[in-house]
Parts: sequence; C-alpha cells; structure tokens
Amino acid sequence: MIAGSGALLAACATRAPGSVAASANRLDSVLEANALVLPERVGAGANHYPMAAEVLEALGRADRIEDAWREGAAAYGAPATRVEAIVDLHAALGQRSRYADWRAHFEHELASRPWRSVVADWTVRLTPGVSAAVFHGVIRTAHAVRALERIESEARKRELAAALAYWASSYVELPPAEPQLALDASLNALPFRWLDETDDVPFDDVHPRLARAPIAPRVVAGALRGPAQAEFDAQIRAASEAFLEMLVLERQRIWLLHTVTGPAAAALLARRLDERAALTIAAYSRQAVVAFFVAFGAPFTPRAHLRDSTASWTEFLERACASRSVHTLKLVEVLHRHRDADDVLCRSVAAQWFEWT
Repeated sequence: MIAGSGALLAACATRAPGSVAASANRLDSVLEANALVLPERVGAGANHYPMAAEVLEALGRADRIEDAWREGAAAYGAPATRVEAIVDLHAALGQRSRYADWRAHFEHELASRPWRSVVADWTVRLTPGVSAAVFHGVIRTAHAVRALERIESEARKRELAAALAYWASSYVELPPAEPQLALDASLNALPFRWLDETDDVPFDDVHPRLARAPIAPRVVAGALRGPAQAEFDAQIRAASEAFLEMLVLERQRIWLLHTVTGPAAAALLARRLDERAALTIAAYSRQAVVAFFVAFGAPFTPRAHLRDSTASWTEFLERACASRSVHTLKLVEVLHRHRDADDVLCRSVAAQWFEWT
C-alpha cells in the first residue's frame, strides 16, 4: 500500500448523513440539470459539471458537490432542438447540429436494452474518434458509466445518453501523417509543430489544429500488443512524464492535461470490452496523445522535474475535493487511480499542478 493512500478513507471518503441515498440524490440532481442542455458553450468549451460531480461521489465526497454546478447548467443553453430521427448512423456521426437527435437515439437504446451492452457496442463504434471534443466525449462517457456501476437510476442513464450523444455528434477521426509517424514514438522526440504558440489556444480551435495538417500516427489492426490495461498504464505514464514538463514550461497546460485524463477514461471503458477491442481503443488513444503533443507540445527532458518529496495522497485528494476546480478534481483523481504505475511521477504531477493553480 502506498504511503498515505490508506488515510484516503478518512480524508475523502467520509459519507454525509444518509450515506448512499444522500450521495445519489446529490449527484443525480446535478446530472438531471445538465443532461438536457448543450454539452459545450461557444468560447467556453465543454461542460465539466457532471464529470466533476461524479468524481466527488467516487471519492466518497458527494457532500462537496456544488449547488452552483446544478444552477450553472443554464449557461450551456436551452435543450437542443431535434431535427429528425437518426436513421443512417454513420452519416450522422460528427454532425454537431444533431446532438439532440443523438441524445434521443441513445435514450431510446438505453430504454430498449441493457446499458452495459449499449456502452460496449458504441465504445467500439466511436473508438476511432476518441480525441473528439478534446477527449471530452470519451471522458464524459466514462464518468457516466462509473456512476451507473455504483447506482442505477434514470438520471444516470440520461447522463449516459447525453455523454454518448456528445461523443457521437462531435466525432472526428485524425488524418494520419505521411510518412508515417510511429505509434509508439517517444513523446520527447516528436516533430513539434507549434513552437511559436505561447498563449493558450481557444477550445474551439484545438481540434482544428490537430486536423489542419496530418500529424497523427496511422492506426492499423494489431498495432499494439496486450494486455490492454498494461498498455494504458504505459500510455498514461508517458503522457504524465510529458505533461509534468509542459506544466513547468507553462505550455498549453489545459489542453495537454487531457492527454492524461483522456486515456484514463478510455482505460475505464476498455475494461468493458474484449481484449481485441480494448487494444484498439488503446491504439487510437495513443494516436491522439501523440497528435496532441505534436500540435501543442515542446521539446523536453523526461522526468527532469520529478520531486524528491511531495505531499501525501491524502493531502492532494483533500485539496482537490476542496478546490471547486473541475479540472483539478478530474486530474488528481486520475493520478491517484494510476499511482501504482509510477507513484513518484503521479505525485510530482499533482504537486506541480497545485503550484500552478
């Protein structure tokens, strides 16, 4: 057991009065408020309230879920207008204007068959677009799935429908580079493309940067060897090494954060798939990580800023729970979840993040 992690139960798993029922009511209330509004706001990016609220419940701190996250749903616009029922699923992929149609489609699927089957089938279909909306489609889906695994409720099923609709309506595949960039390329040795960029790129410009010129590795069948979860551990470790140095360099920190949280979300969904499908989503996740660093990263020396000592996980998690920061909650929870892959690295990233925020 890693030092300090056992005390998590005391620091971040104390239940509010009413325990499970109070926790469910708190999260479901936020999910209800956010499921019927748009998943993004122009100029402000993705709606993180459902995801951050789910993290707090997962940590046993649903009492820290903000009332403002329920009230803030209104900022994401009125319920989107239906166009027509989706008949040609392939043709409708990536049509953001049809988000409401996709949500209705998934609500119908989830009412017709077990939600686990829906998730497994659609994770496979949407895998090549794992980077869509800066990974937020896959991230929101993974949080919705984890919430349902704890408690099945109509609010949580509606949140899953909204999450899958976001992923499907924002779906886009990355054009591969020629000559081919290696899928397992070392992140510190990539052909970085945007070294003149210093200010944070706006959310709405992030994915167009990835597709402006082919910069992603090509994914082919059997590109990675198993086991899939070991591949995800290696992927998240490599992304964390690179992200630590980007934090120090003050380089596109919000967007590169998602090279850690995005693969971690894909890893959660991969556990519901057979090994072949899990390796496929791992390959597309790695493709996206490489593309993000080519587009937004800069040369770095891996592990140059590892910390000899940091605060304990107990302190990091408590600070995250108290922060009211949606990105802090999601990042620190992922680092804690994957700490067994490289505890010193994960704690170093957390420490560097808190120094910035």
